[in-house]
Amino acid sequence: MSAEEQPLDIRPLFKMHATVCQALASEHRLAIMYSLKESEKRVSDIAEEVGISVHNVSQHLRVLRQAFLVRPRKEGQTVYYSIANPKFMDACGLMRQGLIEEHQAAGESLRWAAGYLESLEAAGVPADE
Repeated sequence: MSAEEQPLDIRPLFKMHATVCQALASEHRLAIMYSLKESEKRVSDIAEEVGISVHNVSQHLRVLRQAFLVRPRKEGQTVYYSIANPKFMDACGLMRQGLIEEHQAAGESLRWAAGYLESLEAAGVPADE
């Protein structure tokens, strides 16, 4: 078998994917990502919105930054954070939507979540955003 015929080894990509999943395996980091979905923000703004300390937000942002999920932008002494790629938010939205649908299919109540999806659809906003 020639080098051209050998199957592509995508294990390194799986490893990167696993690293991203590990970085997202925190409700605080998911809340930080959700906080940044519309626009970039300062650490103090994120802390206020998410309801955790600036120190904790900074620690979580470090993990998200190392996984290439967010990127910093410095303006003078202020650092602003934003989502590195909107596809990451699309993926998170799809996961939430799938969770809600599976809980509904199992007959479990996630009324608040179902109501949230319905309100998004009524407003013309795709539920996976």
